[in-house]
Amino acid sequence: MNSSHHQGPLQFHETAWREIDLSAIASNYRAIRTAIGSTTKIIACLKQDAYGCGAEQVAALLCAAGVDAFGVVSIADALAVRKAAPRKPILMYPGIGPNAVDLVRELDLTISISGEEDLRGWLSTGMPLKIFVKVDLGFWRAGVAPSGLRRLIDLCASQANVVVEGLYAHLSEFGQAGASAQEQVARLTPLLKGLEATGHRPATIMVSSSESLLRHPEFDMDAVDPGALLFGLTGACAGRRGLLIRPALSAIKARIVALKASDDSMGAPPDLPGYHRAMRLAVLGIGWGHGVPRHLGPEASVLVRGRRASIVPPIHLEHLRINVTDIPEAELGDEAILLGAAGAERITLQDLADAWVTDETGAACGLRENLRRIHIAEK
Repeated sequence: MNSSHHQGPLQFHETAWREIDLSAIASNYRAIRTAIGSTTKIIACLKQDAYGCGAEQVAALLCAAGVDAFGVVSIADALAVRKAAPRKPILMYPGIGPNAVDLVRELDLTISISGEEDLRGWLSTGMPLKIFVKVDLGFWRAGVAPSGLRRLIDLCASQANVVVEGLYAHLSEFGQAGASAQEQVARLTPLLKGLEATGHRPATIMVSSSESLLRHPEFDMDAVDPGALLFGLTGACAGRRGLLIRPALSAIKARIVALKASDDSMGAPPDLPGYHRAMRLAVLGIGWGHGVPRHLGPEASVLVRGRRASIVPPIHLEHLRINVTDIPEAELGDEAILLGAAGAERITLQDLADAWVTDETGAACGLRENLRRIHIAEK
């Protein structure tokens, strides 16, 4: 498989890096577009620096692919997206307040409104507002309660400087502990009919993000805002749509920066899993300061020269140890693969998530900014 590196040979000067497959994001976007059809908008959710993939690079890619709009949480992400997509709409999810009014104006952002108090704060700025009203159908997070939606929409309609461009909700992720997706959407349906009767129904209604997009095609409505799905972070989430999705985070690699055989002059081996006399130890230039968890599962390993080497505790800020006793050919400067393939061996994103005692999204979004990104395009 060929790959084209878009950031030059920076990885040759790094002790650790991650590789982001931009072609996977493009492919995932096309799969979503094909599944939902041409009449439903895609508002690409690029929160948390596009799930660790780089908001500016991903926005440029999706803008070229024809995405309808973007959704972000932070001003930092909004700045990155606006740089790459000068004319695309950007929806700010709840998280900023009226003190950011100058940036909202400068970046031409659409803000989320979750209640009357929220709205009044923004109205006090005197600035013309483009808004999406958010309703809480059972997520127990941001959003106006269904009982207050009609009043909030009417209040917006009474303001000459407010344009309500859409209404959205995110469906509950509580599983059996919460209401079903059908129950949640059923709370919204009569409200939409009432808004339509008064002429106050917003043009864009949206309730489906990644999981509900997979599981409930009937809820596509006017728009969807996939995030994790765009980046191939689907985990074990199966659904009625069998989309061909692959992870954008394709590799995490580190170099061997120290290599030694144990010696009696170092004292007895620590009474910790994986240590023994006569072991050969390698040190990698990656640690919890890069986002590797401080406590890993017992199956945690890396690939060195196409063979598995177990990780031995503890994990340090900038280093971790691996046991290369059975890989005598390992040398200083060798790549160790925490995620990715070497020869016939592979550590998948799910394997990594299991070893890191998290899920795929947790593994990808838990990586720190100082773990350099290398953008590639697999072919």
